Parts: sequence; C-alpha cells; structure tokens
Amino acid sequence: MEQEKTFEEQLEAAENKIKDSQENLGDVEVRDAMLEKASLQQKYNKYEDAIKTYIDTLPKSVGIGKKMDVHFLILQIYLKQRNLEKFKDHLNQQQILLDQGGDWERKNRLKVYEGIYCLMIRDITKACKLFLDSVATFNSSEIISYNEIVSYTVLTSIICLDRQSLKKKVHQNPEVVGVLRENQVLKSFLESFLQCDYKTLFQKFAIVNENLSQDQYLSIHRKYLIREYRVVFYSQFLESYKTVTLNNMAKAFGVSVQFIDRELSELISSRRINCKIDKVAGIIESSRADDRNQLYNNLIKQGDYLLNRVQKLSRLTDL
Repeated sequence: MEQEKTFEEQLEAAENKIKDSQENLGDVEVRDAMLEKASLQQKYNKYEDAIKTYIDTLPKSVGIGKKMDVHFLILQIYLKQRNLEKFKDHLNQQQILLDQGGDWERKNRLKVYEGIYCLMIRDITKACKLFLDSVATFNSSEIISYNEIVSYTVLTSIICLDRQSLKKKVHQNPEVVGVLRENQVLKSFLESFLQCDYKTLFQKFAIVNENLSQDQYLSIHRKYLIREYRVVFYSQFLESYKTVTLNNMAKAFGVSVQFIDRELSELISSRRINCKIDKVAGIIESSRADDRNQLYNNLIKQGDYLLNRVQKLSRLTDL
C-alpha cells in the first residue's frame, strides 16, 4: 500500500505542476494548477498561504464569475477564522463584481454569505431579509446546510416580521414547511407564537434558548436575542388587552406572578414595552402608542431642528 505523501511533497508537486503549466500550457491551466495548490494549503490549515495563492489566481481568472468563485473560496477561510473585517472587505469586492455583471446563481450565493455576516454582527433585520430571499434559491451548501438556513430564517423572522408577514412568508412557505417537519421544536415554537398558545411557546422557548447557546453564529448574541423574543411575546399578548391581571398573564405563560412582574418591570424600565403595572391592584395597563401623535411630535422636532439650522445659516450669511 502506497504511503500518503507529506504536505511538503504534495506542495512541491503542485508547484511543479504550476511551473509546467506556465512553460507549456495557457493561463487557464496555470489558474487551475494554482487553485489546486491553494486548496492543498487550505486543507492543511495553511490559511494565509492559501489566501495569497487564491489572490494570485485573480489576474488569470477570465470573467466576472471566475473571479467571484475565487472570492467565495477566500470568504470561506475568513468565515472559519471569524475574521469579520477581512470577510466584509471581500463581501464588498464581491458586490462590486456582481454589479459589473454577475449571474443570478452567484448573486443568490452571496446573499447567504452576507446573511451569515449579518448574524455575526447582530444585524438581525438584514439577516432576516437575506435569508427569506435565499430560502427558495439556496445553493451555498459549502458553508451551511439548507436546514440551518431555514432555521435561521424562522428564528430571525419571529423577531423582525409582523404577524401577518410571518404567517405568509414563513409559516405558509412550502420550503420552510418541508424542513420544519424534521424540526418539531422549531415548528411548535413558530406555531404556538402564531396561535397565541403562550404556555407551549414558553416551553419551546426554553429549548430554543439552550440551542442558541450552542449555535456557532448566534451563541454570542444569545442574551440579546432572548430579550428581543421576550419583547415580541409580551407585546403580542398585551395587544389583546387594555388591562389584564398579573395572575392571568402568568397563567397564560405558565410561569409565576413574580416572574412576570420581574420580566415586565425590566422591559418597562428600558422602554421596550408600553404598559404600566399597578402592583397594589395586581393589574397591567397597556398604553398603546398613538401613531398620529407620534408623527406630529416628530414633525415638530424636525421643524425645530430645521429652523435652528436656517437661523445659523442666516447669521453666517450676515457676516
């Protein structure tokens, strides 16, 4: 049985192949040989060397698609290293190439890469939009599985979408439905939220919380995400009531009165939920935002700002 060659021996063979291609063949063959070398370096975790070799292939990569393919390989390395600065830089280069005439397949692949980047920097709203766009055209299995992308779509959509959009774009989405059959926890989490079954929702929420703590991209944002879910859940419940007792709300969620009191107090003090707690009567009073008054107040503030700017400009003109 032939002994497997060492990395150094394989690297020497790859470099000889590049040299032979340069002397006897064309740029296409040289590029292919260089990509083989870069792939070998990447396999043996020689990431910086691999990136340098990948970059060296760009001048010999004819066509926008071929150049984008090289950048995708580089992005995979930076993703593994969690090098967000370099990852973002190559995302920008991909976008420039795409604007110059990239095809739909690579455009869809790029959405997944960008969506994962948005997860890592906690831009949940943009990640949600990108994942929703990618579900039906997914083709980035080299960095993430289809089941994972659907899971991220569900998890981000519950926070970012209104109830009607969530039902239409996610719950009734054939691609999502197919995957959720294999993920009963996430399926029940979504459906109990839409059906206002808060006791079941909180039971599944505990499992989702545990899963988030182990997720490669979301674990560092777990506390933030859990807080956002709580805001969404409590806000949806309180929308149905002008007043509700702490006891009834606690029963609906299957928790103690003390737990609900503590949770709501924290979110009210940080102005994330519009309600008041009358602890003497044990009642929660919802205070819905008046959109018309809010628009009026915003108009007044913007008008004052504009007048101040005009006055400053007038004084400068007089000088």
